[in-house]
Amino acid sequence: MQNLQVQVSDKSTGGSRQHSVVLDERELKRVSDFIGSEVGIQLPMTKRTLVESRLSKRLRVLGFTDFKSYLDYTLKSIDGALEKLQLIDVLTTNKTSFYREPDHFEYLVNYAIPAITKSSNGVRREINVWCAGCSTGEEAYTLSIELNRIEGAGEKVLFNILATDISHSCLSKASQGVYTDRQAESIPEELRKKYLLRSRNANEALVQMGPKLRHRIKFKNLNLMDTRFDAPKNMDIIFCRNVMIYFNNQLREELVAKFESHLAKGGYLFVGHSESLNGIKTTLKQVAPMVYKKSSEK
Repeated sequence: MQNLQVQVSDKSTGGSRQHSVVLDERELKRVSDFIGSEVGIQLPMTKRTLVESRLSKRLRVLGFTDFKSYLDYTLKSIDGALEKLQLIDVLTTNKTSFYREPDHFEYLVNYAIPAITKSSNGVRREINVWCAGCSTGEEAYTLSIELNRIEGAGEKVLFNILATDISHSCLSKASQGVYTDRQAESIPEELRKKYLLRSRNANEALVQMGPKLRHRIKFKNLNLMDTRFDAPKNMDIIFCRNVMIYFNNQLREELVAKFESHLAKGGYLFVGHSESLNGIKTTLKQVAPMVYKKSSEK
């Protein structure tokens, strides 16, 4: 078991002291039950080290010397209501990157968008895209790049992107659209030159998503565990990738059913490569690896 050294202020001596703080099974279960009920994420014993590491930062910030006191404050007291958001925030931040699982973007451009525009009989129309579980924004901006390219090529499409996440800190970073050169290196060079802005300070090695990309995305806080989504019902494209791997089968099935109800006729749902819908009751039909389509007849 990993021991964490949490430094707290010692007011009696004017200095500080080290406390070895361990997240025991009982307190891990409290965290797991709360996160599971609030956002659907499973936190088994194998995640104890991760939970210890991330929550220890909150103990330091608030000056708690043990997890029980911190959880009593956060989960039981009125004063801890805002800290619940911080707890959710630190435990739901997931890895993401630009052009992750790139074959999905190829399918989007070469098959999904042409099929949607064909159904509109040549009339210029808006394509509504939802990036669910957008994290720090890399996936949403990748979608914006690809859709800007289609629009710029003279296709009769307009597009809007709704990007949602439960993490307020992730949404704050995403809305700024600022990334390091290293984070942006998976974006093809010609696209970086066309759509990204470089920092005026060459020593910072930062880029910002350009206005064409940022202005087409609306970032919004949304919990995928909510019974009803505050989102339009006419989505042509929904990306929810590498999110459901943290949910159990029942929650996955409920989430897919909610996504299906928000898809327009002939709309597409993209999920992560490790998130097959096998065994889940749905009328969506698989049309490519981890790409599912709603019937055009319903």
